[in-house]
Amino acid sequence: MSNSRIIFHPKMFLSFLLVLALAISFGTAAFAATSAAATTTQVVIKLKLGSGQMTVDGVASTVQPPFQQKGVTFIPLSVLTKGIGAQLQLTDNKKMTLTHSASLKVVMATGSKTAYVNGVQKTLPAAPVVVKGFMMVPLRAAELLGAKVAFTASTKEIVIKGARAATAGGQVGIDTDAGKSKIGDSYFKWSMNYPTGLAQSYQSGTGDFIAFQDVKKNYYLSISVEEAKDPLTAKDQRDYLEGYIDDETVLNVKEITLPSGNFQTMVTKSSDGFYYEYRAIQANDRFYILMFGKSAKAASELTANKPLLDSFAPQFDAKNAALKDLSKVKDGVVTYMDADYGLTIQLPPEWEEGYEDGVSYYNGDASITFEITSLKAGDTLDAWVKRQTEAFNNRVADKYKEPTVVSDIVWNGVPAKLVKFSFTQDGTTWTDYYEIFAVKGAYKYDTGYTYDRDGESNQGDILGILQKSMKVDFANVEKTFGQVPDAADDIDQNKTVTKTSKKYGYSVTVPEEWTTSGMDMERDTATFDAAGFNFVIVMEKGSTMQGYPEMMEKAYTSSGIWKVDSRTNETFAGESAVKMTLSPIVTSTAGGKITAYLVEKNGGIYLIQAAVSDASATDFNLKRIEEAFKSFKFNG
Repeated sequence: MSNSRIIFHPKMFLSFLLVLALAISFGTAAFAATSAAATTTQVVIKLKLGSGQMTVDGVASTVQPPFQQKGVTFIPLSVLTKGIGAQLQLTDNKKMTLTHSASLKVVMATGSKTAYVNGVQKTLPAAPVVVKGFMMVPLRAAELLGAKVAFTASTKEIVIKGARAATAGGQVGIDTDAGKSKIGDSYFKWSMNYPTGLAQSYQSGTGDFIAFQDVKKNYYLSISVEEAKDPLTAKDQRDYLEGYIDDETVLNVKEITLPSGNFQTMVTKSSDGFYYEYRAIQANDRFYILMFGKSAKAASELTANKPLLDSFAPQFDAKNAALKDLSKVKDGVVTYMDADYGLTIQLPPEWEEGYEDGVSYYNGDASITFEITSLKAGDTLDAWVKRQTEAFNNRVADKYKEPTVVSDIVWNGVPAKLVKFSFTQDGTTWTDYYEIFAVKGAYKYDTGYTYDRDGESNQGDILGILQKSMKVDFANVEKTFGQVPDAADDIDQNKTVTKTSKKYGYSVTVPEEWTTSGMDMERDTATFDAAGFNFVIVMEKGSTMQGYPEMMEKAYTSSGIWKVDSRTNETFAGESAVKMTLSPIVTSTAGGKITAYLVEKNGGIYLIQAAVSDASATDFNLKRIEEAFKSFKFNG
């Protein structure tokens, strides 16, 4: 449950990794781009900001135009699906699972900067968003699928190079109760006739998406509700509907008028023999999308279900005894329960359940996490808290943090510590992270609440919920769980390990916590990660130093993000080398520094590079980076 690479809570420092993401994408990616083509099928995708044209290996197609927002470049999701070829699975209209190959799967969700690559948490510079019905994702998402990206500010051109993808719960019945003939949701304010013959197959945590299906899976019905306070024109609504269509042929588009309002409709046919009718209406500051699918031979067969679809209305009559309320929002809150953890928590409906393993909840940039790990013999609550606060201070520069505040509280009837960590990446935007530490029996309980200080999350209300109304069944935990080691307990910050590459003839000594188990040093690229910085070694066979530093300088600076501060001739690991130092241009607020050495040896060029954000440039971190540089040596 705990991150084995750092000894403080990983969600505290998501934003600190952004500078490093840029460093790798425009540093090592540029270096690797000069290598010979890989054995896998490669694809080159080109787009331009504001342009609706994309070319894939020179073949043009139409896409939603890329754009920039707050310094982040967004591209349409179709770049990853149609361009790279990743298979898309959409859950709850928000969670996107992109399968590139049997060994590479990426999960993202709208409203969240958190992504997962084969289950490993990563951070996007911004959350995916829906624009005019099209899903737009940060350009960084392409890198999660193994692609290299480049953006030329002067021409606004985006180039993505990568390998083409290798691959171009039980049902719950609706309790009809006596006399119930309609269903609806009192919170989201909709109702419709009871869908006879269909059973509820899924409902999101808040109830903003609900689906029904028959036993033979020949029929499908779903209702999706999204916030939409700004008026949407008929065209806006149709554009939004098109975002739901995947591998379907549009057969008919029209507006219909019913007693409940004007609906935009689309009839489509999919390749699997299903015909769908989509209906959309804006009301109650929300956008409602009704989707009905049927295995049929012709679209005309959908008309048999017209009475059911016509019965849908964006309203809920609480006085109607025949109307069954399916809402998950009761008395203004949603109750989440996790039987394994013995956990019950009630949250406002703006919060949603997380998708990753463990327990988590999200509301925009705010998040709540809950973890249970085993208590090691001799460990105590005070010692645990001390380790966490020391790690925070070691890894966050003074200018980018505020003093931690530790308070004694009672949580679920046991003594606990409430610790407030506050930090910033750019000196302007601050993040507050409250962490509740508790020990009961054989286990440690870690509850975290993270939010942007300038965000909309109500700090007091959520802290009150976590401290007072969040319930954990300790007896159930003791019964359910066995040994759940906290990998962070075994991390020795001062322990180092020497990693050797026999194929490329070098060795380097780094802190053990920078490494991962099974790390392959026989690849041409070795990456050592830590919170807020990384250390990378790349070897490119067949290259010489002639013109190489100039090429690298151009590669670094072409992104429009980095500038070269110095380029000098040095001795590194006993060899002649070119040393380059870079920092962000003035318009970048995150800061940071890249230090890179280029050495020609063994029939190729070695790049040894460290990239660190200003927020992570502590004496503790800088000393370890410098020691890693000094430890590098060529073998034989």
